[in-house]
Amino acid sequence: MAAQWGPFQEFLDIQDRMNRLFEQTLSRSRGEAADGSTWAPAVDIYETPEAIILQAELPGLSREQIDIQLQEDTLTLRGERRFTREAQGERCLRIERSYGAFQRSFTLPGAVAQDDIRAGLRDGVLEVVLPKLDAGKATRIRVEGTPATE
Repeated sequence: MAAQWGPFQEFLDIQDRMNRLFEQTLSRSRGEAADGSTWAPAVDIYETPEAIILQAELPGLSREQIDIQLQEDTLTLRGERRFTREAQGERCLRIERSYGAFQRSFTLPGAVAQDDIRAGLRDGVLEVVLPKLDAGKATRIRVEGTPATE
């Protein structure tokens, strides 16, 4: 019995092929960042009514190895994870973790209070809290008895 041709089945086949292609591309690129560095830490960014919060996985890095800068609406995270295994007489059987310098930049969705930014590193997770400016908050303006231009 011959299989019937159906346009929807062909569309699903194409979609499956595209999904596999994207998965293969992503799995190859996870070890190398777009800027040519050897790795890029995974980052989550979310927003609360009060702040924008960035969390980055940085296992094995100390506070001194992390550089965070905010310029206008761009937050840049830089650092380097060095390969430190240099024991005499050992040979590596497998190295799967990525090493080297990294740099990630993110455009923030709104203005932040630069003087109130906080960052902390705990259990290999960096958290940067960027409090929002109250720019969107309504301000009540009192009307005086005389025109404002006098």
